[in-house]
Amino acid sequence: MELSRTLGLAAGICGLLVAVSRMPAIAAGNGPLGTPLSSFTDGTIPRHVYTVPGVLKKNGFVTEFLCTNLSPVGAPANIGVEVFDNTGTQLNSVSATPAPGSTPVPRTCDDSGNGAVLNVMPGSTVTIATGGTAQMHEDCKMTMASFDNGSARIVSTASRVACSAFVIDSKNVIVDSTGMVTGRSPSAVSLKVIKKNKQLGD
Repeated sequence: MELSRTLGLAAGICGLLVAVSRMPAIAAGNGPLGTPLSSFTDGTIPRHVYTVPGVLKKNGFVTEFLCTNLSPVGAPANIGVEVFDNTGTQLNSVSATPAPGSTPVPRTCDDSGNGAVLNVMPGSTVTIATGGTAQMHEDCKMTMASFDNGSARIVSTASRVACSAFVIDSKNVIVDSTGMVTGRSPSAVSLKVIKKNKQLGD
């Protein structure tokens, strides 16, 4: 009896393993490190400067990236953000060209959806975001659907770029269950910005 029960259990496990092996693999991209870099729309080739885990755009929350060009005077830089979802699939590219007839976002934004700002002057700061907010200024609002548990890589033609990133509630006000304004400020949470593939402590 015990032998037959053991054999039955083993057969069941083997059957389960066979069934799992026949299941289709989850489609995934190569993430911020494995995905090849593309050129900016002006033909310049960027370098991967920083990686940011924890990026999202969901339920009214968006991710903001603020970068300052610290290059010497007279050395403008192109700065861009490329976002990846939780499977490592790339959601935007700084190489994407504006659609025919589209109007670029004001200031120096390359296109209304590709996440790139060209010719950022030394000392200047630009803000690139996964969506718009009522309380922040964005130079570029990337065009993408909602996602969570993602990541991003910050790319630039310059190596001397300083960046920060945070997730922020894009709503202008916070209301209670009755719809009354609470007077509290929308929440924001800082994200780690790491040097390409090295986290603090490595």
